[in-house]
Amino acid sequence: MDLLWLNQFAVLLWKNFVLKKRKILSLVVEICMTVFFSLLILLYRSNIKKTFQNVTVFRPIYLMAPPDFIFKGNLEYELAYVPSKSDVVKNITETVKNTLNFNFTVRGFSSEAQFEKYVQYEKKPTVLVGAAVVFEHDFKNSDDRLPLQAIDFFLCSASTGFWQL
Repeated sequence: MDLLWLNQFAVLLWKNFVLKKRKILSLVVEICMTVFFSLLILLYRSNIKKTFQNVTVFRPIYLMAPPDFIFKGNLEYELAYVPSKSDVVKNITETVKNTLNFNFTVRGFSSEAQFEKYVQYEKKPTVLVGAAVVFEHDFKNSDDRLPLQAIDFFLCSASTGFWQL
């Protein structure tokens, strides 16, 4: 059963040979052309010089400070957080600001929809929201603790919008 395809292929070749037997010249030309182009490809491949690119080594990047291009523009940067009614989330965002040692303006939003509305419609052109910290938890009071199973994600700024980390 495994050699069925081989038998079918042999029958196909035999049928082709029987049909081509009437036109011997075209059969010889087809075989010669096949051999010629196969040899041409082999010769061409043997004459090509093989070039290998060396390993690319990148210089190290210091990640505890913002990159240099941030300081070149006249932009103000904001660090946003959602929800704004929680002191814990505000403290986390303030800690991030102090850790980065950069002059961010920290701004809180009561909901993610309000944050998206601010970014799309209300933001000044000279202000760029650099990142946003979003906690998907319903804080009842401002002094509620952060739950152990809080769902959080970071939105980092890009040229066309935000992408989630």
